[in-house]
Amino acid sequence: MKKISTVAMLLALFMAPVAMGATTEEKTTTDESQGLLLNGFWDNWYISIDGGASVFMSPYDNNLEFTNRIAPNASLNFGKWWTPVFGTRIGLDYMSANGAALSGSAFGWQEALIDGSNDLHKQKLHGLRPHVDGMVDLVNLFGGYSPTRVYSLVIYGGFGYGYGWADGSSISDGMWNVELRGGLINSFHVSKQVDINIEFKLSKYDSGLCREGRAVQNWHNLNASANIGFAYKFRKRDWTAPVIPVVEPTVCKYSDAEGDALVAQLRDANKRIKDLEQQLADCQTPVTQVVEEDPAVTVYFSINQSTVRSGDRQVLRALAQSMKENPDQKYVITGYADSQTGTPEINARLREARAKAVYKLLVNYGVNPDQLSTTVDTNPLNKFNYVLDRAATIKFAK
Repeated sequence: MKKISTVAMLLALFMAPVAMGATTEEKTTTDESQGLLLNGFWDNWYISIDGGASVFMSPYDNNLEFTNRIAPNASLNFGKWWTPVFGTRIGLDYMSANGAALSGSAFGWQEALIDGSNDLHKQKLHGLRPHVDGMVDLVNLFGGYSPTRVYSLVIYGGFGYGYGWADGSSISDGMWNVELRGGLINSFHVSKQVDINIEFKLSKYDSGLCREGRAVQNWHNLNASANIGFAYKFRKRDWTAPVIPVVEPTVCKYSDAEGDALVAQLRDANKRIKDLEQQLADCQTPVTQVVEEDPAVTVYFSINQSTVRSGDRQVLRALAQSMKENPDQKYVITGYADSQTGTPEINARLREARAKAVYKLLVNYGVNPDQLSTTVDTNPLNKFNYVLDRAATIKFAK
């Protein structure tokens, strides 16, 4: 019987917690700044409208006072964000422009700009132009997506194709023209549904817009604009974030040196365990002596768990063999829980569940249920570290 006690004590030492410097418990959380976020096709659509002022810049416009060149413009857009970073939009622009042109090439107003000169004339243009843009949210690109962010800076570029005409001439005398466009959108998220946008745009047109150099389709017409408006975002508006693990360290009162010493002891015990198991198997003398004080085996559990780990299962399998060879010996399985964490109700449930888990495994390994009984103990199992109270013990019945 002393051999069995020795083996049981070494098995218990082998299964004690090894990393005494610190233990960790894994939790999970969501992090919107990580991973590629993708929603469904009908999510993250929006509609926007804006208006403001623009200044047209063609070769002769500097002959007109700058304030006389300011003209209104407006835009209606319908777009979708495919990810928090990349989006597209389609829209319709209305633009007007006040400029100057040579009398031989201008259409529209025919009012001389300079006293005594009929070479330069004022020109007031209008245009309607569908367009397509690609957008990149620079804040989400470099800072990661955050649902609580109140500002975004969006850069975009695209093209349009529309029709332009002038005051003082028939609309049918206008011309089709191509636009290359790009700009910045300062977007302020005043609510989940509404953004206030301040947009700066620069467009470049072919000469079909104002008929200067009509025979040669060059690109010398620019239009700079500054607009303010709002956008309404349709549901779904946010993005589903990935779930990542969060590890919170729990400080233990054992030092690294003390933990290393325990690890060394466990390595030595592991080397001797196979020999002791063989001695136990070869023992022919029936066991009649009962060791009452020390547990035959102590099984340790993770925090808030009652599942027996694989290493402990091997220990219980070896112990079950000894129990079956001594059918007259009875054993008491006692469940424990540490009092430093959890609530009294949770700890009571854990004590009962841990004792039952060990009982069921021993029965599964062939031990007669009549040899086993379970109980719980609310007192600490180990006075040095409450972590070691997360256990169940197996003792010889008195």
